[in-house]
Amino acid sequence: MPAITKITEQKRRPNRRNVFLDGAFAFGVNLNVVAKFHLREGLVLNEQQVLDIQQGEVRQECFDKAMEYLQMRLHSRAELSKKLMRREYGQAVVNGVLDNLLRLGYLNDEQFARTKALSASEHKHHGRRRAKIELLKSGIKGEVADRALDEVYAQTDNLANAKLLAQKQAARLKRLEPAVARRRLVGMLQRRGFDYETIKPVVDQVLGDSDRAEADPD
Repeated sequence: MPAITKITEQKRRPNRRNVFLDGAFAFGVNLNVVAKFHLREGLVLNEQQVLDIQQGEVRQECFDKAMEYLQMRLHSRAELSKKLMRREYGQAVVNGVLDNLLRLGYLNDEQFARTKALSASEHKHHGRRRAKIELLKSGIKGEVADRALDEVYAQTDNLANAKLLAQKQAARLKRLEPAVARRRLVGMLQRRGFDYETIKPVVDQVLGDSDRAEADPD
């Protein structure tokens, strides 16, 4: 059975080590893998141990890539799984890493759903319906999405959000025929996820009351 004859630091990647078996380079591994498998010079390895170490390196690479994604922004489990699977780590490795991230608190679909719902409400000024669509697209389950939306939109002034969006379009829309302007504004607000009970008073306020206009054409 081969023995580890040398472990050296990689010149350009100080967190990685080159492992030599019987005097010849065998594989490179992360420093965490060295620690996990207690690798040291003189250690004799059988074939299964070598395979386990190499698989441990794949898991470490997958974990590091997942953390890289999470440092950029929050991800749902489904989003992160999809990105990691593109790198061909294998489903078993990806699932194991995701489970580990969940235990460590780095992955939390409920927290992700609340954060995304809050962003939809406060920054994008989306209505609840649009916010739910975006959560479902991110792989959040319906009941988790609904709990987050209930929490966020209970404190959201939908009317104010819709009015803000409408006012941004008002100057451009008022140059159009009234019927065309109303149709376009209604469509925009519907795409943003607002219901008709919210849309109608906003459109009436920004573009004028259609019922009053029809009753008094002058």
